[in-house]
Amino acid sequence: MLFGSDQMIWPETIRLAIETTESTDFLTDEQKRDIFYNNAARFLRLDDKGHSQTDLPEK
Repeated sequence: MLFGSDQMIWPETIRLAIETTESTDFLTDEQKRDIFYNNAARFLRLDDKGHSQTDLPEK
């Protein structure tokens, strides 16, 4: 599961979605971190610094 913030029809609902997810008692802190960052980082193949692991080296 990934958190998405591309709902631009009602941009004010992004804050509500984050607050609702953060306040759940059935998700662990680790699961919340996965939803907000870790799952997307793994999907996008980002390293620990948030850089793409598939980037070509600079010339």
